[in-house]
Amino acid sequence: MTDFVFLGPSLPAGEAAALHPAARILPPVGHGDLLRLGPGPDDRVLIVDGFFMHRPPVRHREILLLLERGVTVAGSSSMGALRAAELCAYGMRGVGDVFELYRDGVVTGDHEVAVVHGLGEDGYRSLSEPLVNIRIAVRAALRARAIGPEEGELLLAAAAEIPFRLLTWRSLALRAGAAMDRLRPWLRDHPIDAKADDARRLLRAAASGDPVLRPAGPGDTPIEHVHTTYLEGWRSRYEQRDDVTERELLVALRVLHPGFAALHRARVLARFTGARPDDPGLEELALRTAERLGRSVPVPDGSWLTADEADLPPAEATLRLLVRSLGAAETRQISPVMVPPELRRDDVLATARQAVTTAKAIQANLTRRQGRPARFRTEVVDAVLADRWGCDPAGLTAAAWDRGFRDLDQLRELAGFLIGYLRVLRPPWFPPIKPLEVVHR
Repeated sequence: MTDFVFLGPSLPAGEAAALHPAARILPPVGHGDLLRLGPGPDDRVLIVDGFFMHRPPVRHREILLLLERGVTVAGSSSMGALRAAELCAYGMRGVGDVFELYRDGVVTGDHEVAVVHGLGEDGYRSLSEPLVNIRIAVRAALRARAIGPEEGELLLAAAAEIPFRLLTWRSLALRAGAAMDRLRPWLRDHPIDAKADDARRLLRAAASGDPVLRPAGPGDTPIEHVHTTYLEGWRSRYEQRDDVTERELLVALRVLHPGFAALHRARVLARFTGARPDDPGLEELALRTAERLGRSVPVPDGSWLTADEADLPPAEATLRLLVRSLGAAETRQISPVMVPPELRRDDVLATARQAVTTAKAIQANLTRRQGRPARFRTEVVDAVLADRWGCDPAGLTAAAWDRGFRDLDQLRELAGFLIGYLRVLRPPWFPPIKPLEVVHR
């Protein structure tokens, strides 16, 4: 069992390691990090801090996926407290005062825990004061009768008016005046850092085997409908096997496999008609379906057909329109379902995976030699891809559409890591597949 702790400005990493020596301390969590981590059912993920602005935050479905897989997930202090309050019904565990404030609806906005902090090299040191710390300090001072209710309300109202980037005890004193003068002596003798205290409580609970950190189970709301198109797209981008993501695998098949365009065409038309990709009457059925739905020719000028294709027979023009428009509609979230069924074979995928591994190694070597990320000029990228597909660079847009890319820009972005590979090595040999029977016109 491994405890993974996502930690940043709430508590120094050294103190966290002292509290829980067996834990693996990681930077604040962001979108994709949990999928990239891939913890097992016996592992625990402890979220203290997470990114809000500089990177997209961790998504709820990423956490739900881990809970569904039996991973124990708990949070405190900052992003961890926020997500734990939102997902505690489904079995994410929360620890500490900040979690309880969110869970009970006393605070709701993520700005309550947001801070400006330094870089990782600086230990993510906080450069501002989170509003929730001030809220809890004022609550404690009220209980101790160090300040009165009116002063407490004034302090909280003043703190709420200050943008989180500028919120410090000093900036609060400039706004709250006499109320802060009353609070300051008590605060000096009773310093409060609620986020740090909650992080310590979470780490101590994990180190001691506290049963509060238990997996989701009886008494928790069953987790359903997690596997959306968005989640599968995120998984394809971040989850790795042998350091290769599903997205890289799909891009390699699209670019490198000589039969991908024909297989993609059949798969898209099969989804459109409800038939099988290897149905010999698939294209005729697609044309009849398109006519019934009012999607036959004339094709809107400039939509999915190039100038060179203006004189295509109407039937072929309609089929290309269907394949390109429907295929491109999938590309917002690239996922394994876009791999044609004929290519979902272990030997084909192993060949593609090896090509990706080699391509990434070549890319890394070029980066080391250049001292910066290796990038090829656009005209070089286009020439290499056009040569691979046996077309003129001017026809690259159509060739990209026919392989499921949204446009030329997406092709260049996603296939960039393959360019160095294609310049120095021959494309891989893929195991033969049974060819599809296609109606030619």
